Amino acid sequence: MSTMKSLLVWVSGLALSFGLCAQERVARVGYLSWQDHGSYYESTLKGFIDGLRSEGFVEGKNLELLRRSASNDADRFKPLARELAAAKVDLFFAPATPMATAAWFADKQVPIVIATIMDPVELKFVNSLARPGTRVTGVTTMNNELTVKRFQLLMEMVPGLKRVGVVIDEAMREACTQELDHAQQSARQLGLTLVTVHVDRPERLEAAFRQLLDAKVQAVTSTLLSTRNDLERDYAQAALKHKLPSMFELDIGAREGGLMSYGPDFEDIYRRAGRYAGRVLKGARPGEMAMEEPRQFRLVLNLKTAREIGLTVPAAVRLRADEVIE
Repeated sequence: MSTMKSLLVWVSGLALSFGLCAQERVARVGYLSWQDHGSYYESTLKGFIDGLRSEGFVEGKNLELLRRSASNDADRFKPLARELAAAKVDLFFAPATPMATAAWFADKQVPIVIATIMDPVELKFVNSLARPGTRVTGVTTMNNELTVKRFQLLMEMVPGLKRVGVVIDEAMREACTQELDHAQQSARQLGLTLVTVHVDRPERLEAAFRQLLDAKVQAVTSTLLSTRNDLERDYAQAALKHKLPSMFELDIGAREGGLMSYGPDFEDIYRRAGRYAGRVLKGARPGEMAMEEPRQFRLVLNLKTAREIGLTVPAAVRLRADEVIE
């Protein structure tokens, strides 16, 4: 009888153990984004999820990803962050400045992982990249040297370049002042004048490019300040139509008819941010996790576009291109 009771106790304990394994704790991550569609959103979301998976976190198993889109309205980030805080998320993924700011004030304890803030030290999110010292960590992707390099590539492509048009989104301008401020500094350093136009919907593109032509710009650039509205293809096609050499940060622009793109692989940037998130969820302290800077940059050159706008591509630029679109 005692043997039977012992067996029953052992079986019960085993069942309880299996039950606990089956009920593995589900980590909750609040994901803030400008929108919930478009090529940039889809590729970066995929990267982030892949990064979490590499650390053992899988949606539907031990991960719940609470995605909240501001629907292109920066004012919505604060209430969305408060909503996520009330939902008791374990971590905020707040890639850019407006999202990180909202998450910072929504809760004083929840860790924050970032991905595309140019200089988190300047914005006082962290004390240093090597040792953040706060509850924020992650990846930085845009730096002043990168902006300078883009302008230098345009100067190589367009001899005598002096005036460059910058297509931005007014809502992004208000939310991400750091990026355009650095662009202005880089332009002054190289003796360039920037002419900015604001575009927040496709029907305003034609008027914006006519404004740039009236201002006698010789080339145009589009930065991450334009990704909110997923208009990279429209920008590229407008530049092509008006025969303006164009530079993009995302390779989408070069593939859709722009002249060039130069920047990091943003899907990989988000993948690395996902790894940071996974490590934090497993107990790592954000304040002790050194932040990563860009590692590799890709230059994509569209020779078809160069021919269409009548531009001769210097051999030195072509040789440096990681990808050439014929």
